[in-house]
Amino acid sequence: MPEVLEQLKEKLDATRSECARMKGRLERLEEEKARREAKSAELEHQAEVLEKVSEVFRAASESARERARRKVEAAVTDALQAVLGPGIRFKAAVSDRGGRPYADFTVESEYGGARTETPILDARGGGVVDVASLALRTLAAVVTSPGKAPIILDEPGKHLSEGYSAAFGELLKSISSRSSAPCH
Repeated sequence: MPEVLEQLKEKLDATRSECARMKGRLERLEEEKARREAKSAELEHQAEVLEKVSEVFRAASESARERARRKVEAAVTDALQAVLGPGIRFKAAVSDRGGRPYADFTVESEYGGARTETPILDARGGGVVDVASLALRTLAAVVTSPGKAPIILDEPGKHLSEGYSAAFGELLKSISSRSSAPCH
């Protein structure tokens, strides 16, 4: 009987040892689980913060884009009206296409009380495209050029109707004086 007792004691010791080993493993796994849960919570918090930052950047970008659109519309409309008269207005519609900003330009004209809106590239007569192009190129040059870089224009009013030449010349003088850049 002492042998059976001895065997039972050995089995009991082995079981206790296995139990202690399993308990230690369980504790390590619980600690690892707690670390991973804490890391997961931290990452979720960071993701929420980044999402909010992304929303702020998106809103700021949209706001800046809208301000720029209004300024471009005003500058080109002023140029068109200075040359062609008060019955014309430049419009820019900014949208996203394929995740990139895209702009459609149109000209709103008034003839005999009726308003028509035409894509800028389809606008005919009087050199509408020439005046709008000059205004857009000048605006881009002034905004992007450091200092007082010259604005070089090659036949800027090539398609302009003769009746608008004097007004176009005045517009060029005005652009030259406002931008403080020589126009050649």
